[in-house]
Amino acid sequence: MALSQEEADSIIEVVNERAMELRQLIITIASIIALILPAAEGLGIVDFTPMGNGDDEWIGDDDWEWGDDFTCGDGSTIEASLVDDGYKNCRDGSDEPEDDEEDCVETDSCEEPDIIYGCTDEDALNYDEDAWEDDGSCEYEEEPEETWGCTDPAARNYDRYADNDDGSCEYEEQGEPCDPEMYDAYWEYGEENETFTFHWDADLACQNEPHNLTVIWTIYDNETGNFTGFQNELTYETYYQDWDYVNLTECCVASGKYDIFATFEFKGEYSQAGGWYGIEV
Repeated sequence: MALSQEEADSIIEVVNERAMELRQLIITIASIIALILPAAEGLGIVDFTPMGNGDDEWIGDDDWEWGDDFTCGDGSTIEASLVDDGYKNCRDGSDEPEDDEEDCVETDSCEEPDIIYGCTDEDALNYDEDAWEDDGSCEYEEEPEETWGCTDPAARNYDRYADNDDGSCEYEEQGEPCDPEMYDAYWEYGEENETFTFHWDADLACQNEPHNLTVIWTIYDNETGNFTGFQNELTYETYYQDWDYVNLTECCVASGKYDIFATFEFKGEYSQAGGWYGIEV
């Protein structure tokens, strides 16, 4: 059934009126949405910003699957239909890619570690391999205490235990020998017990101090010149020309004819002191 021109014009007019009403409605709704969206996004209720706008970041959540809504850390939701090219946008930053964890070498935590103080010198007795900062507590082996004295063996006061010479060495004055000399020596023979007793006084040429002197008496057979086996000695302290007579007895010497000699031992050196030849007892 064909419409008349008048009916067609009436239908067109009605459609145009409905279109105008729909357009007006869309404009009104768009205006309302335009007013609501900034406030909603600002409050973090919902995020409608697609594909890299604002602070969008590449999706890094392994649990998120393409096509699913994304829930931000603050509870707001990004609808899947508003996510494009793998981007999403959360106002709280929960969609930001996670930073690589710091490589904390010195401790198990990335928090700044407490400083460990101690001795950091490896040559010290109390070296602490765990210490970072030296606290001045290092301890070392004490150097042995040096001894001072006369280190010249030729000196009269030589100190064999001294490490360093302190200039205190004392020497015999040149031109003043310290040789021993024997005076007033004589002997006595006891027939009953067959003993020789020797008496003497020995003096020293030096005047500085007393010295030890050893006198050795040796008996030889006069006819053969052989050593009889009788020998005795006495060590004593004497000083310069001190009158200090001493004596020494040799036992069990049978009667006969003998040669008797006295020998000095002084500071490691030997010298003849005196004696008698052809003594008959």
